[in-house]
Amino acid sequence: MEVLISNRQEQFAIDLDFIKAVAEEIMRFEASPENAELSLVFCDDDFIQKLNRDYRGKNQPTDVLSFPMDEEQFESEIRMLGDIVISTETAARQAESLKHPVLLELVFLLIHGLLHLHGYEHSGKVTRKRMREREVTIFRHLCEKKMLSCIEGEEPAPIIKRAIAVD
Repeated sequence: MEVLISNRQEQFAIDLDFIKAVAEEIMRFEASPENAELSLVFCDDDFIQKLNRDYRGKNQPTDVLSFPMDEEQFESEIRMLGDIVISTETAARQAESLKHPVLLELVFLLIHGLLHLHGYEHSGKVTRKRMREREVTIFRHLCEKKMLSCIEGEEPAPIIKRAIAVD
């Protein structure tokens, strides 16, 4: 598995090695193929707003966008999962409002984005519940792997407190 990271923002220092390790662990946990490749971009609000406008018709920043790769078009030994774009500015605002570290919010957005690349959606009540349950399961898994610091027996607070904005 390969995770390619592009840091197109300068507002926040991000531990890219940690993010890469978390992404690889989530990919393993979600049974991504061994030859899977993921592109991950950290950016500012201006950059993600342009993408959101161009691809979703919404002229506003958002926290995370996922672009699954249409593999049927390509013959390759590498299985490109797709691209995840995360706005660190939006992540920081959300982390502040939820009173947890920005890095934790970035991990949540990475989980959320990867689930979209694995076919999860949150367009309705049932799909939103299914996706939320999987987010919590992955978050717990990262705690068990000691990749995140979690209090035993407690729900993963950032996941439970969060509300997915369904646009």
